[in-house]
Amino acid sequence: MNADLIYYLGLFVLMSAVIVAAGVVLARSGDRISNVSGLGGLLIGMVLVAAATSLPEIAVAVSAVVTEGSPDLAISNLFGSNMANMALLAVVDLLYRGQVWQRVGVGHARTAAVAISLTAVAVLAVLQPIGLAIGWVGVESIVIFIGFISLIAWTHRSAGPPPPERARDEDDPPASTPANRSSVLHALRWDLLRFGAAAAVILLAAPVLVDAADGIAREAHLGQSFVGASFLAFSTSLPELATALAAVRLGAFDLAVGSLLGSNAFNMAIILFTDLAYTKGPILAGVHPVEAFVGVGAILLMSIVVAALIHGARTRSSRLEPGPGMTLVVYFILMYMVFDSGA
Repeated sequence: MNADLIYYLGLFVLMSAVIVAAGVVLARSGDRISNVSGLGGLLIGMVLVAAATSLPEIAVAVSAVVTEGSPDLAISNLFGSNMANMALLAVVDLLYRGQVWQRVGVGHARTAAVAISLTAVAVLAVLQPIGLAIGWVGVESIVIFIGFISLIAWTHRSAGPPPPERARDEDDPPASTPANRSSVLHALRWDLLRFGAAAAVILLAAPVLVDAADGIAREAHLGQSFVGASFLAFSTSLPELATALAAVRLGAFDLAVGSLLGSNAFNMAIILFTDLAYTKGPILAGVHPVEAFVGVGAILLMSIVVAALIHGARTRSSRLEPGPGMTLVVYFILMYMVFDSGA
């Protein structure tokens, strides 16, 4: 093991610890924001937390096309992050003895289904681009982004009405007073500040983490597609893992699952930002078709998760049924196939 590899490994471990700590703060702040705002864990997890924990993917993807001029690395990282998020979701469930997936709402299947659709559009654009663009930005990237915005609106409209207020007892505290409202707003402001600070830490640490991952891959002589889909994807998914674990410890199961599934949809929306940064033409048209394999792998893993969420872990009796175990097995098979391809 040469000195450069040791240096990159040490830097990777250090930046990973920083990002994990920031992810814990994101989870705690996001959970409090969801409670105070009344928006709920599913929407907050899918939008606010997912967007913040996807900041490393944004930094990596834009950096790949701006500094490296490599659309393949950018897109393979986004596809690979979707695969890694599903593997991490399985790990979270297994760590808590299968108690996470069975305690969340079926509404998460809707988020996963949209993420599958957006990934499918990206895969089709890689395999057979339609050749339409606005300026240099591909129409497919715009369609994917609009699909993500539609998912947010759909989730917000589908949220159930607040529970009816019960009759107040004489011993109950006043429902709302100026002092109470001031205290709530003060707490919300601090949670938003902590959330923003943690997101800023992730944004600053992500490029260093990516440089370390790239250095390790370079010293180990690994292929670009494998680096983007596995090692780099895992490193940029560390905030999602830290956030999900912290959320589960807080009992915010919807926030944990929603942040990972929402991150997959958000990762596809990031394609528009990479397309804007890649001025040589539509970015998906410039990606090698081999990267579509990673996208199809992400679709396969998300499909297994959807089946498990709808089926319900509480009634599973066979190891052949969809669940976290199957998700991890399929993930490692896919990673071996990408590695074996040498791409």
